[in-house]
Amino acid sequence: ESLDGRQSSVNLILFIHDVENLQPGLYIVIRNESRRQVLKELLDPDFLWKATDVEGLYLLKEGDCKAQAKMISCSQDIAADGAFSLGMLAEYSMQLHSFGPHRYKELYWECGAIGQQLYLEATALGLSATGIGCFLDDEMHALLGLEDNRHQVLYHFTVGRALVDGRLSTQPPYERND
Repeated sequence: ESLDGRQSSVNLILFIHDVENLQPGLYIVIRNESRRQVLKELLDPDFLWKATDVEGLYLLKEGDCKAQAKMISCSQDIAADGAFSLGMLAEYSMQLHSFGPHRYKELYWECGAIGQQLYLEATALGLSATGIGCFLDDEMHALLGLEDNRHQVLYHFTVGRALVDGRLSTQPPYERND
């Protein structure tokens, strides 16, 4: 549930690239099962909606989606090079209408809480994660078949193995006076 007790308003659209036991493709994680039918009606009618062994995870479209993930994330390689990347798809216009303009920031808080959980889970698995602040929401909406603002992508994220950038150096934060 969201921070204020209302049910989750953010679902996850995943670009799966290299995850054990999942074929590459476009997936959705439904965090509030009561909203699945609404999403089925709003998203591309050609989507498969094939249930997986993971509760709430549905395969929408099979195949390599690295190029789409990278393009949607402002051509950042990180969106295509990891295990997966995702967009956080929030119920939007109805939330603002029902709960007022302050709901906008609450939707971002929910996305932030999801991101924090992803950071923690990735770290626990020996992986790395990062938020992707630059993304093309209109392109993501077109990919999903969204035609209005009932849902809005608010944030993107990626998880995978970190690559050490040899151009960067790490130094201790403070000089020690022992």
